[in-house]
Amino acid sequence: MFEHPYLTLQSTTFDQEQIAQAAERRRFLLEHADQIVPRPAGPVRRMLRRVLGRKTDAAGRAPAAAVAGSRPGDRAAGSRASGARSANGCEPIAASAP
Repeated sequence: MFEHPYLTLQSTTFDQEQIAQAAERRRFLLEHADQIVPRPAGPVRRMLRRVLGRKTDAAGRAPAAAVAGSRPGDRAAGSRASGARSANGCEPIAASAP
């Protein structure tokens, strides 16, 4: 037996409506970005902040100094310069002579 095209049509129509609604929602948010107010941290976010020991401001964002020092490239460069082992215990790769 063959599948009736009605189910495919309904599914496609529903998907297209969801995509259109999401695009309209994104457009609205971009136009009204100045009206968006961050929610205060809930109990789970506060607990995770305490457990992970992150320093954040009142809006839940990390300060610029903390973000600049926590980029993966900065840590990797620092560990290679000091000759320290990485977090997984592996030695840094030595440059091979051509």
